[in-house]
Amino acid sequence: MTKKSKFFSEMPEELYFGPAFDDEEIEAVTEVMRSLRITQLTSGVVGEFEEAFADYVGAKEAVAVNSGTASLHTALIALGIEPGDEVLVPAFTFIGTVGPVMQAGATPVFVDIHEDTYCLSVEDAARKITSRTKAIMPVDLFGHPADLDPIRELADSHGLAMIDDACQSHGAKYKDNRLGSLAPLTCFSFQETKNMTTGEGGMITTDDPELAEICREIRHQGEKSWGVIGRVGYNYRLTALQAAIGLVQLGKLDKANDIRRAIAKIYTDALAGLELQLPEEKPYAWSVYHVYSFLLPKRLASQRDKIVDDLLANRVSAGVAYPSPLYTSPVFQHLSGPFDCPIAEDVSSRVITLPTAQSIPLDLARKMGAITAEVLEGYLK
Repeated sequence: MTKKSKFFSEMPEELYFGPAFDDEEIEAVTEVMRSLRITQLTSGVVGEFEEAFADYVGAKEAVAVNSGTASLHTALIALGIEPGDEVLVPAFTFIGTVGPVMQAGATPVFVDIHEDTYCLSVEDAARKITSRTKAIMPVDLFGHPADLDPIRELADSHGLAMIDDACQSHGAKYKDNRLGSLAPLTCFSFQETKNMTTGEGGMITTDDPELAEICREIRHQGEKSWGVIGRVGYNYRLTALQAAIGLVQLGKLDKANDIRRAIAKIYTDALAGLELQLPEEKPYAWSVYHVYSFLLPKRLASQRDKIVDDLLANRVSAGVAYPSPLYTSPVFQHLSGPFDCPIAEDVSSRVITLPTAQSIPLDLARKMGAITAEVLEGYLK
């Protein structure tokens, strides 16, 4: 029997909701396999996927890579981020946002978040800019866009590069425009749990052809042309097999996002009226609800993990994203504090997440919403 990753091994099999595939994805992969051209070097399918994705988000260029983490690392290197530089990042996010900063040799500077969106606070970012700050990386967390205009204004006023981490927000909109064309570089992930998936994979979008070409060199060993290596690069190529899945998934993305929004509404209807802070869309945002996250009242913070265990015991696929600000992890202990992110610390102590995967039947979502409300009512008395 194949051993599972520990990341998912704690989740009972029947409570894990994977991607939604059908014969269309299987046939697309089979066609590529029969062609015997299965990589970006020999197949045109990767290029087709890039063009389709760029058109979908409204960007001029798209560069496919083999993970969301690779997309962020490639973007940082393309912008010239190097040792000694500082990059502003939210304290409340997945390690895939911040790991690439350290891979580039730069120093992450942790910025606090807004309690209602979980996204980077531009006010706190402004306070933490130094002479070494070279870039800012907002994250469109849980499918809800960060407030990008003030962040870009801050970046422009201080001469900072800006990368939008939209790895959880495929198809989300900021002021009626899809994420992917609103920052100099935007990065996406196609990991298994995302709103669309290629299993693992990523994409960089930009309106700058020169930046796009640099990203293409970086993803392919730094090669400018056959045998001519222009820079240090990496093997970050996406396979044609993955791109074939991506093309099919992209065609289903709008429907998938509608399902996720319907599931989110089911949860909101079930939990309305309880002493909870439920997710909401800001006037500038159209969220795609990568997950549904809500906050317990502060008086129940110490019982959060017990509540999650109770929900799991009652067949609700609850979780915690994320259980602590990133700077509390051992890998960041060499950084000098204090980090001064009180909102991130508070939110991480009270947050509970519910799944919104498009593979969840709506009737099951209603059942999980009702059970969640019943379990929480016992704690909120």
